[in-house]
Amino acid sequence: MDNVSKKMGTFHSPARTPDNVDEAGSTIKHTLGKVENKRQTILAGLVDKNKKNHQPVNTDLLPDIYLPIKELTKYLLPHLVFDRVDFRNEDDIKCIWKRKDKQSENDLDIDDLSSGEKSIIILFLPLLENDINRSLDVIENLGEEAAEPVEVVLSDRVFIVDEPELHLHPDLQAKILTYVRGLSSKSNIQFILATHSPTILDQAMDDELFLFSPRSDDTNENQLKKVASNIERLEALKQLAGDTYLITTGRSIICIEGEKNITTEPTDIRLLEILYPRSTAFTFVPTGGKGNVIKLVQQLKEHLPEESFKIKIHGLVDKDQSDDSSNGIFLLPVCMIENLLLNIDAIFEYFQSLSITALSSATLLDEKLTTIASGLKDEEISFRIMRKLKSHTTRISGTTKEELKSRLELEITEVKKLLPTDEQIEALISEANNEVEKIISDGNILKYFRGKIILKKLYGEFIQPKNISYPRFCYELAEIVAKKKTVSELLNPIFDQIEEKH
Repeated sequence: MDNVSKKMGTFHSPARTPDNVDEAGSTIKHTLGKVENKRQTILAGLVDKNKKNHQPVNTDLLPDIYLPIKELTKYLLPHLVFDRVDFRNEDDIKCIWKRKDKQSENDLDIDDLSSGEKSIIILFLPLLENDINRSLDVIENLGEEAAEPVEVVLSDRVFIVDEPELHLHPDLQAKILTYVRGLSSKSNIQFILATHSPTILDQAMDDELFLFSPRSDDTNENQLKKVASNIERLEALKQLAGDTYLITTGRSIICIEGEKNITTEPTDIRLLEILYPRSTAFTFVPTGGKGNVIKLVQQLKEHLPEESFKIKIHGLVDKDQSDDSSNGIFLLPVCMIENLLLNIDAIFEYFQSLSITALSSATLLDEKLTTIASGLKDEEISFRIMRKLKSHTTRISGTTKEELKSRLELEITEVKKLLPTDEQIEALISEANNEVEKIISDGNILKYFRGKIILKKLYGEFIQPKNISYPRFCYELAEIVAKKKTVSELLNPIFDQIEEKH
């Protein structure tokens, strides 16, 4: 740790757990009560000493011992102002904050504050108590010759906080780094925050963000690794992974198809976690299509070299009528995640739970699903042909009608270049037809036809009339499928390979 002198500050405080969070008010009151009692004792002694020497006490020279807690309140709880510790009733000591609004100003005891407000105070309470006691020591040792305000010099300190986000609103979490940066710039203190909070991690700068990597055979190796060497690399990582916290979990990263922050559709990651609990040992990053997965795996491997961070980077993509796989890319054994939900016994059990009697047996349900899937035959052929044809993105620009027309003609020419010959088209059509026919003849229609479309058609006919949303249907069905152990049988070989590479 840099710039830490031999006079290291030591902080002791009880662990913060869900069991003792409600005791925060009592802990703060007890701590500040001790401080106030010590302050009054020291001031009484100072008055007595000066009175004996016929010297007045110049209070303007004394430091404000409560300045640290006032500063904390200013930065983290700006709607409050710390005022005093009230000893007038020894049986009911109060720690008073003032809260102002447009209509009035109210005194609030610590017991009147919210759990989040108390949590942020108790989080830094050991540091506040240390700084306050240092000011009290200065007052106690104040000499008679003092003629100017006394400066409180704080020793070098290291303050370690484990999971500062506990019980805090994301807005307060976001303010923590601003507060500790301010303290670090004004005094000799180094903060170490161990956190899983996406809010805090996304606020960190490149010189503040370190990953604690697993121990290697080299016992002298520093396990703290700087995530990025400069702000540009950190921003690049954020762009790649989507969120900083995803690259700080210490777990192997698996890039997966699907979009982030979808609210109207069940997410592949959530479905996988329900269907296959073993997957929760990995950090999944949704990246879009298969091409994006392959590209992102390569880029993350370059930015997070395994030899330094001990993090494995892999990709998991839908089979999607393709048997191609690149280095570090694994294929699902089905067309897409939703195909894992097409378990006849699980769906029949779900139908029974909803008293759906239109399909009175698992056999009839199987026939219904097969009929739905068979009706998608032409779509499946068309989809396979489309995947084999090259694509081209067209953007028309210009400032005049002539420029726009000219640009359009150029784009049309480029698109025509992508068109295969008649012989090649016939070969593509034949290949797609043969592939689909083989899937049907092998009885793999529920495995290799696009499961999302099959599932949505089943949902629309039988589940939607029950006023159940499509995501709810998928998640509830996934919980039943998971109990059948069929998904584990399919996915264990893939994840065995992934873990072998670890």
